[in-house]
Amino acid sequence: MKLGARYSEAEAIPAPVLEVTLHDALMKESLRLTAKVDTGFSGSLLVTLEQYLKLGLHLYEEPEKAISGRLATGVAVPLRASKGVLSLGPETMDCVVYTTPLLFAPMLGRELLNRWRTTLDGPKKALEIEN
Repeated sequence: MKLGARYSEAEAIPAPVLEVTLHDALMKESLRLTAKVDTGFSGSLLVTLEQYLKLGLHLYEEPEKAISGRLATGVAVPLRASKGVLSLGPETMDCVVYTTPLLFAPMLGRELLNRWRTTLDGPKKALEIEN
């Protein structure tokens, strides 16, 4: 698999984003997401509470996988955890999906990024993912 993507220009400083599809654990429901690539997040996928509830992920929660995240300000924030299935291009994989009411946009973290070779090309505003 080899996928290319562009940076989002929605922020003052452009940011790498990936288009992914998130499914509930039984693959009955799905949502298309634009997730910011966040190397500062050690988890897999962080979604908004609205997205989490829309997919019914609260029905598949795994309390033992819940963690505490830390905002850039240093404040600790509890993150709920659920089973989910992520599709990226032709690949589909199980992953832990986290949420918090404080999140405004999905973030794809290192737990997933480390599965692939991820290349960020800032000057070209391009992102490449390959396995």
